[in-house]
Amino acid sequence: QILLLVWNPKHMAVSYYHFYNMSVLPSFTSWDEYFAAFMNGKLAWGSCFDHLVEWNKYIDHKRIMMISYEELRNDQILGIKRIAAFFGSSVYEEDSPRIPRRPVSKNHQRII
Repeated sequence: QILLLVWNPKHMAVSYYHFYNMSVLPSFTSWDEYFAAFMNGKLAWGSCFDHLVEWNKYIDHKRIMMISYEELRNDQILGIKRIAAFFGSSVYEEDSPRIPRRPVSKNHQRII
């Protein structure tokens, strides 16, 4: 079974921009320059849109579950329950307090 965790492309673009400019990868002189490269799949790992289109072919496959980062962030308990059910397990109410509540970082708050 495959769990595919996807991220809203808007959030991905902003996060990737900051990552790109603080890593050993060639940085961009402006957001506009970066965004054009992002939209045209001209980054080190290619196009996120091509990646999503490829996975979308399997969206109804019973052995593949797609869930978004935003869905998990908005309701961690429900997201964990869905993932557990997909893998043939379950989460009980007494397990809920043990699921860590991760605060959203200040950087992510700005882009969400």
